[in-house]
Amino acid sequence: MDQTYQPPRTQSLIFNLGLGFPALAASLVLLLLGSGNTVRDPNLLFLVLAALLLFIAIFFAYRVFLVLTTRYLLTRSNLDLRWGFQREIIPLDRIEWAHPVSDFDSPLPLPGFLLPFQYYDTRRIRGLGEVEFAATDRQNMVLIQAGDRHFVISPLAAHAFAEEFACLSNLGAAEPTEPVSQNARSLLREIFQDGMAKKLFIAGVIGLVVLVIVIVTLSATRLTVTWITLELVPSNRLLLLLLVGALDWLVNTFLGGYFFLRGLLEKRWIFLIWSWSVLMSLTLALAAVFMSLGSA
Repeated sequence: MDQTYQPPRTQSLIFNLGLGFPALAASLVLLLLGSGNTVRDPNLLFLVLAALLLFIAIFFAYRVFLVLTTRYLLTRSNLDLRWGFQREIIPLDRIEWAHPVSDFDSPLPLPGFLLPFQYYDTRRIRGLGEVEFAATDRQNMVLIQAGDRHFVISPLAAHAFAEEFACLSNLGAAEPTEPVSQNARSLLREIFQDGMAKKLFIAGVIGLVVLVIVIVTLSATRLTVTWITLELVPSNRLLLLLLVGALDWLVNTFLGGYFFLRGLLEKRWIFLIWSWSVLMSLTLALAAVFMSLGSA
């Protein structure tokens, strides 16, 4: 009788990808234009705008990650809520009720920072206390009370979810379970409790730091470098290598961390993902050194 409920995703993904991809593309274009060339000085305004747009692109990429990883698993024993690095396993006998928000007379206050089609945050609501939102559709929101905690989710069919919960609740829990609460902090604790995972995670951070130091040093001490097209370009063009390395590290770290937390891959494959980010950072740092030597 286990049932996995998915939230509506289409509108949220269209919104986030529709803004994230153009922001990333515009960031790359502005970085290229802002870096200048041998006859044109760098444009500081373009470089600042490129950094801002890159931050926006990363933000929307993270929202896509949240939406894609959101799911609600209802079993005879518990309700398992998952979104991003967050996971809440609530024993069924601790849940007092679950009602569609549309059944209430007054509208439910939503989190303070809102984007269309996505509601991920915590808000203190009078009469309820702290309420955790993991929803994508305000029309299908379900409010759940488990002791002094409240959650808002949005399965595709809110009333069908509430009816299924009521049915399972009347049957009673199949077996006792303990509540589980996981987040990014608990993920880091788990990583640092595993010897190899800890070493690779730290190595990834060190590799990124080495890349930053090399790129910044060469950009500050060299006027030009030999680019991959074998032409001389301003040394700040090396910032593109830093951008590639940083994005690669972010993606691999997030994916590896998510798979590690959920147990979706064998650890050897997760370690391979993290090892790749270390190799990429060091390779790009070495490439930057050779580019600067070629222009000496």
